[in-house]
Amino acid sequence: MPPCARVLCVFTLLAAPVAAQSTTEDGIRATLGGDYREALRILRPLADDTVHPDAAAQFFLAILQDTGHGGGGNTRACGLFQRAARRPNPFAGQSAALATVIREQLGEGASVFCIADESWQGGPPLSFTLGSEHRIVFADTSVRVTYGDQEQATTMVPSPDAVSLPIQYTPLTVTQPTAVRRHFFQWFTWVRDPTAQPSAWKLYWALSEVVGAQWLLIKSEVFAVVSGPAPPASHDVSNLVRLQVNANGDAEFAIVGGGTPRTELIPLKGSR
Repeated sequence: MPPCARVLCVFTLLAAPVAAQSTTEDGIRATLGGDYREALRILRPLADDTVHPDAAAQFFLAILQDTGHGGGGNTRACGLFQRAARRPNPFAGQSAALATVIREQLGEGASVFCIADESWQGGPPLSFTLGSEHRIVFADTSVRVTYGDQEQATTMVPSPDAVSLPIQYTPLTVTQPTAVRRHFFQWFTWVRDPTAQPSAWKLYWALSEVVGAQWLLIKSEVFAVVSGPAPPASHDVSNLVRLQVNANGDAEFAIVGGGTPRTELIPLKGSR
């Protein structure tokens, strides 16, 4: 962050009045006291509340993100600053100024990565609760996992040549190689093949898993190819792949349609 922006942040942190709920005040005190884990735990749900968003929580969560304490980076901070600037509050002016600084840093990427109101295929972001303080949120330009005070965001560039089908979430409780509850997501997407004449679309399948704050890709392949100017209006993918626990207690996927029918174990990855 440029020196002028840092000075502005420091001035705001020290001088701006706090007009917020008591829980938000706790989050601000934790931020000023350097207890960033506690600050993130308190501020994140208040800032991300879609019904009653808290501008003060958005501002201070953005400060934590932009200074490297939140895990979401400056693109997440930029969106939070923009949201905090939209309604009258003690931090609106500073939020707008800091959002402008980050947008200048992002350059041409600002229109893609600095998003105040994330959406998923024309509606609200798609959110799945995996456990206590454990959640994944799918948006058109990002996938964000929060786990306690940790957060990991994966930035994506939407393509006009891709049409995503509903994401499938499957939790499995396994006993091998260790007893744990695992969280799997299947993502089917029609992608136009730019080299095909006449026009053709490929159906891609991707299997991913959330481990703590990590979103990990496990497998991907093409299931089908169809010709036409647009992908099929309806295509049943519910029975193409089965996720299951085998007799030994391991997680596995069974491909029963499309591709090559087979069954494979899903190895443990990431830090648990």
